[in-house]
Amino acid sequence: MNKITFLATLLIAALCMPTLQSPAEAAEFRSGTTVTIGPDEVLNGDVYAVGGRIVIDGIINGDLLAAGEKIDVNGAVNGDLIVAGRAIAINGDVEDDIRAAGSALRFGSSIGGDLIVAGDQVEIVPDSVIREDLVARANRLIVSGDVEGNLDLSVTEASIEGNVQGNVEATVEESLMLGPESSIGGELNYTSQDDVTMQPGAEVSGDVAKQVPMIEIFGKEYPISFFIQIVSKIISQAKWFIGTLFVGLILIWLFPATIRNVVATLSESPIKSLGIGVLIFPIVPIVLLFTMIIALSIIGFSGFPMVAIPATVYGALVLLAKPTIAMALGRYVSRIFTKQENFRPRSALVIGAAILAGIGLFPYADSVAGWLALILGFGMWLLFFYRNYREARVTQRA
Repeated sequence: MNKITFLATLLIAALCMPTLQSPAEAAEFRSGTTVTIGPDEVLNGDVYAVGGRIVIDGIINGDLLAAGEKIDVNGAVNGDLIVAGRAIAINGDVEDDIRAAGSALRFGSSIGGDLIVAGDQVEIVPDSVIREDLVARANRLIVSGDVEGNLDLSVTEASIEGNVQGNVEATVEESLMLGPESSIGGELNYTSQDDVTMQPGAEVSGDVAKQVPMIEIFGKEYPISFFIQIVSKIISQAKWFIGTLFVGLILIWLFPATIRNVVATLSESPIKSLGIGVLIFPIVPIVLLFTMIIALSIIGFSGFPMVAIPATVYGALVLLAKPTIAMALGRYVSRIFTKQENFRPRSALVIGAAILAGIGLFPYADSVAGWLALILGFGMWLLFFYRNYREARVTQRA
């Protein structure tokens, strides 16, 4: 499983927004580099907190939505908790559900409803209690507390050290371990290539059933094997190659001059393109999330276009990034072998897309090349638009 990034966690939090209050209800907004709700504070109503460091030590009689770099909730939340950040620690009791997403997440309290969590490292510490279900998507999961409902997990590796009163449904890439003091009151159904590791003392009251992971190829499922994985990867990259060609050819057909200029922008300013992509690409979803929070809270769903329009532009640039990077890569390779400055966009597209598809066949190189192409292409388009805007302003003033 790929690690769940901070960007993805913020988008997950955004999807949870419809659960929040209507704009007619009272709400408390707090933002800044550091946001603190002291131990003597009692806030009646929903609270929205946005900042670099967020510390909640007081009592909130309502829902709490918090987004930041590091978040600590030590006080009680008598409502739902929706939280997104890099490092999250929940030590205070939460009356209703928690929806949390981030990189490193730690839960050490009583949760009155469900816990739905997505992250890289997720830990449910001893003595914590989840009154209903736990749904987890993580790279590494440790459950040392008690789950009074069901446990649904999809992880790279997981360790269950506490008690689960209901059923456990698990999809595991590497390892699933039941500790010596663990117990499962219902069934254990898991999908993994390896058998579950049950240490002496671990108990499962219901049936234990293992399923072998399957890969679907052309509508038919096959058990995972080294050969099948290679075939699946080749087919996947072939589909990506065809899709990239399709989008790229449409761009060349509709905007031939623009595409040449965009590719030239990368050739002229590769470092600037990369720098802009690194800075802007992860920031835009955060800005869109905060805009959505404010818009939905103040003016309701009528403010949705404030987010929908820039989000559509962002999505379009993401879609266009890799085809144009493929053209730029193909142009660069063509220049090396032909020694000619002029290039044919269609030929460059085919060459570049084939190279990227070939790189994608190798583990880890696929992710690195994919993210690099996405960020570089995104920055290239932004730089192109900025330069055109600047030139238009200069011409207008002249």
